[in-house]
Amino acid sequence: MITITITTTITTTTTTARNGQSIPPFRAEAPSPDLVGLEERPSDSGPLRKITLCPRMCLGSRLRFRLPQGSVGSPEPNRRLWPKEAVIMEKRAGFRRWAPVVAAVMAVGLIASACGGSSSNGSDSGGKTTDVTIKASGPPKSGGSIKFALEAETDGFNPASNRWAISGYMIGNAVFDPLSAYDAEGKWAPYLAKSFTPSADFKTWTVDLRAGVNFSDGTPVDAAAVKLALDTVKANALTGAALANMSTITVVSPSQLTIATIDPWASMPAQLTTQVGFVAAPAQYKAEGAAATRQPIGSGPFIQKEWVPDSRWVGTKNANYWRSDDKGNKLPYLDSVEFRPIVDPQNRVNALISGDVQMIHTTDWPAINRLQSEAASGNIQFVADSTETEESFLMFNTSKAPVDDVRVRQALTLCTDPSAVLVVNETPAERFADSQFTKDSPWYSSSGFTTNDVAKGKALIDQVKAEKGPITISLGTTPVPANTNTTALIKQQWEACGVTVNTTTTDQSKFVSDAVTGNYTVNLWRQFAASDPDGDYVWWTGKNASGPLTLNIARLKDAQIDAALDKARASNDPAVRKQAYADMQKRQTELAPYIWLAHTQWAIGAAKNVRNITNQTLPDGQAALPFQRGEVRLTQTWVE
Repeated sequence: MITITITTTITTTTTTARNGQSIPPFRAEAPSPDLVGLEERPSDSGPLRKITLCPRMCLGSRLRFRLPQGSVGSPEPNRRLWPKEAVIMEKRAGFRRWAPVVAAVMAVGLIASACGGSSSNGSDSGGKTTDVTIKASGPPKSGGSIKFALEAETDGFNPASNRWAISGYMIGNAVFDPLSAYDAEGKWAPYLAKSFTPSADFKTWTVDLRAGVNFSDGTPVDAAAVKLALDTVKANALTGAALANMSTITVVSPSQLTIATIDPWASMPAQLTTQVGFVAAPAQYKAEGAAATRQPIGSGPFIQKEWVPDSRWVGTKNANYWRSDDKGNKLPYLDSVEFRPIVDPQNRVNALISGDVQMIHTTDWPAINRLQSEAASGNIQFVADSTETEESFLMFNTSKAPVDDVRVRQALTLCTDPSAVLVVNETPAERFADSQFTKDSPWYSSSGFTTNDVAKGKALIDQVKAEKGPITISLGTTPVPANTNTTALIKQQWEACGVTVNTTTTDQSKFVSDAVTGNYTVNLWRQFAASDPDGDYVWWTGKNASGPLTLNIARLKDAQIDAALDKARASNDPAVRKQAYADMQKRQTELAPYIWLAHTQWAIGAAKNVRNITNQTLPDGQAALPFQRGEVRLTQTWVE
């Protein structure tokens, strides 16, 4: 096996997007992660390289061409090939190239119809989405299975130590239960816990647990188990920061514990809706080596059967799951679930339409447009998230030169044109972001966030260069077409202001790991979706901005931001909290740790026989938030 680094340079001409806006020419370089699958085989006439190209930006297209019969990997004559099956044969005598392959590689996602074949016009419709679901013909039925295509793989399933992005939460919801969750109004509510009762000063919380709940290994979900879970989180270098405000956790009885905090924490249960509030069995926390992360044991609706990283995760029904529906029927309805990581959004859509999977999720607008078109044609179902969603933004490592200089961050913010980024990715203009909150959020406040003032930005860059010399920026992302398109365009915008930009791509798991360890300068990022802003406290407070592992990934330390966050955390008065978060937004705009680009739109595509795609309930019967951070529970999903 050999490793060949292939860099494909794409130079565009002036492009007109679907909504009529014009995109100036720019160059994009796609390194080897966008062309995957490298293999060498011996040959009579010398070394023969077979390079299997999988251009992630165009997996939805099919190509028709012939390969020489008898060559390594040649298909039958005139076979229709997926791009991942296309081959380029290189011999000592030189290269033989097939034009359709090159065309596919160069077909970056500027024109969605070239790759996805979508006839939808979501970008022209004002960014509106229309849910298309099929009503069940009768009550829920038990049995069946669902294959769900995820956007990426995760690195493990230990709530106390692994790094969960959306894919981690999807599987986490299958195996574990969180202590709390959000109701349909976006307010925290008990889930695995029966109730949360605060003291008058919000410095002590009494947590009562549900009776008769067991982990899948038969051990009880009691106060001792929950204490162990929270203590294990607190002791972890990465996740512990989320619960640093907890001083002592005391077991009162098998069904009750108390949590004392250092500072008042009026919204403490909101934090327990996140990864750190998912409770694993004591046996998992005490397991040695890989078992602690690869063999999850929870109280959730499914039990892990197998995990083949980068291929599939399979869970089977937990026959002893503690929840029932409103008719008394045991949950879950499904016999099994299978999660498959499929990185490319268009390939995810292909898998759904072909029947390889029954559900997918995505934030990619060309994929969303295609899903809406397929749903409108009656081929699938479609549900969009209408709750508080993540933001897409550029994040600075404020501890690393040259962006440790606030003037550089401010300048690059001014040199950025988010509207052009939205056009390139076919994101509706209405999704433009100038804060981590949408304009209809109760927490939103206009902070004076300003972009696209190139003259002012260049003047700041020139000032810094006069003092410190040339400025070189490393800009990172993951190997997804929309992301590499974005960083290519940002590179062009920033270089027009007088800085040198080197773009890099890294697979998601390592990308996250590098971020929390500070191994980056600027990243294209997606985060901040908590319904209660205190759920995002850990990412913004300066208390979590130091050390080898940080949850404040921008590593920004600022007393004013910390004061605003702590004021909001200590109060349950909406007016006090709103003003505190307004102060935070204003100060963040001044210090520029983030360049806001767009409010993410999550959506799910599902086969026509899937029911209860998002219509889930909390254990006490009230409606649950349909989406949370882009993930859904399959506890009450069924097939008809």
